Amino acid sequence: MELKDAIEKRRTVRDFQNRIVPESILDYAIGNGFKAPTYNHQREWDFIVINKLETKLQLIEAEQLNKPVDSHKLEKIFENEESIMKAMYLDAIPKQHKMILEAPTVVVVVYRPKVRVEDAKRIYDLNCLASVWACIENLLLSLAEHEVYGVTFIPQHINVIKAKLGIPDKLEIACIIPVGYKAEGSGMLKQKSVNIYERMHKEKW
Repeated sequence: MELKDAIEKRRTVRDFQNRIVPESILDYAIGNGFKAPTYNHQREWDFIVINKLETKLQLIEAEQLNKPVDSHKLEKIFENEESIMKAMYLDAIPKQHKMILEAPTVVVVVYRPKVRVEDAKRIYDLNCLASVWACIENLLLSLAEHEVYGVTFIPQHINVIKAKLGIPDKLEIACIIPVGYKAEGSGMLKQKSVNIYERMHKEKW
């Protein structure tokens, strides 16, 4: 597959088939993740691959995702937002429990921070975070190449998850990625189109 084809295919998916993702595809994607640029040349990233229901339930419990979502309250929160962004959030938030539970595999991406995010004082302090997200994009593009998709979920209760999964305290969680084959009939929400010539600036703004 051409790179441009993988980029075109790489989309966020929250509805999955009940179909196992072969280990070879996950290995390929994670291997390509490790080819991403890294700020200190150490590639200090780790991946927890979760397939068991009980472990997925631990994530759901840690993030308190088993509470019902009030759709009317949600509509109110986003009523004045831009239409594409609003549609994305109204689709995404009610599916957070379901996507973790139903995805055949959930990948937890772990990295070693230079400093804790809340203690960062310079942009340079966050280079480790920028590096791990380059790794994550490589992983997602590599999955899309095999018709496997995912969604990046940023946990709020990181310390609880770290305790449940035995992640060392000195490491941090970049994101949780439920991955799988897209469910039959699940729609793809409209993406914002961008005229690159309105966003490209030469020499100065």
